[in-house]
Amino acid sequence: MTHPLKVLVVGAKFGELYLNSFLVEQPGLQLAGLLANGSPRARALANAFGIPLYTDIAQLPADLDLACVVVRSGVVGGAGGQLTERLLQRGVHVIQEHPVHPDEIARHQLLAASVGRHYRVNSFYPHTEAGRCWINAARQVRQLLAGQAPNLAQLTTSRQLLYSSLDLMLQALGSELAAQARVSLVDRDAHFHTLALDLPDCRVLLRLQRWMNPDDPDLHSLVMHQMCLAWPSGYLSLDASYGPVNWTPALHSDSHADARQTGYTSTAAYLQRPTALPLHPAAANWRDAEEIEGPAGVGHLLQQVRSHLAGEPVEARFSDSYQLALARVWQEVLRCAGPAEQRAATAPLPIDAAQLRAGSLGA
Repeated sequence: MTHPLKVLVVGAKFGELYLNSFLVEQPGLQLAGLLANGSPRARALANAFGIPLYTDIAQLPADLDLACVVVRSGVVGGAGGQLTERLLQRGVHVIQEHPVHPDEIARHQLLAASVGRHYRVNSFYPHTEAGRCWINAARQVRQLLAGQAPNLAQLTTSRQLLYSSLDLMLQALGSELAAQARVSLVDRDAHFHTLALDLPDCRVLLRLQRWMNPDDPDLHSLVMHQMCLAWPSGYLSLDASYGPVNWTPALHSDSHADARQTGYTSTAAYLQRPTALPLHPAAANWRDAEEIEGPAGVGHLLQQVRSHLAGEPVEARFSDSYQLALARVWQEVLRCAGPAEQRAATAPLPIDAAQLRAGSLGA
């Protein structure tokens, strides 16, 4: 490639985070336009980024290289799949925002292969710094422990974030295991289904929120992303969508039963070890998450795709086979859990750190 890849963003809502990835320089990439419905939001974004606003695929120039389709796919009632097909047929590489039905993925993969183009589903959160830290730390722990599987694997999430949560967990455990996953329903309570995701060397306990608010389905997640992997050496946790990621070493002392010393006279090595190791901090606030952390993850993905188009090998966890297996696991979890219950929900009461600190000091 002798020229920068010209990138089109399709969709002006969540697509804003894709646009924001170009607030910093993206070597080898050029933001070339926004395809949207012409709303005031879309016009304002196109004006702010100094790019053309297109309202129909027929208006697009012929020299676009890569499109990011950030429009709901068919499985959630949107036109993202149709847009993806039309763009691939025009000879444009496509990144499609999740979730995407496995049948739709298979169809897009076949079309992309037939026209010699690249197609990938983006589940978004695994590409953020917090997501990459979680995945890479889990892989490193297993490497240090000679491949030992975790003794505990659990995640809690909502219907809205299930796809990306499964991607975060399966990449951490080994993407090659996804095709062998078996799903079963274990229990249910008023707010969560508990399911088992059985892999060849471990079982993941998945707590999935059983209800959604039909008036605002993007919000009201009791938990967005929370997951934990534990070994005898300690446990690794992703506590929220944008961090923190922590490693909590196991407490162990070889001299624990030695009655000759008190704690303050002991020189045991374990006393110098930290009680917990922060590996990645949480995003400071939601503005930082949506203007910096999330867009940086999109930028990382775009650079990754650029390198693949330039001939760099594709890792197994980003392969077509893994993307299809992930979508099938997602579909099977939803099938086992059954349709989401529809419940009205009001705005939650905000509770900030100052209120919690004040309460704890009074205890």
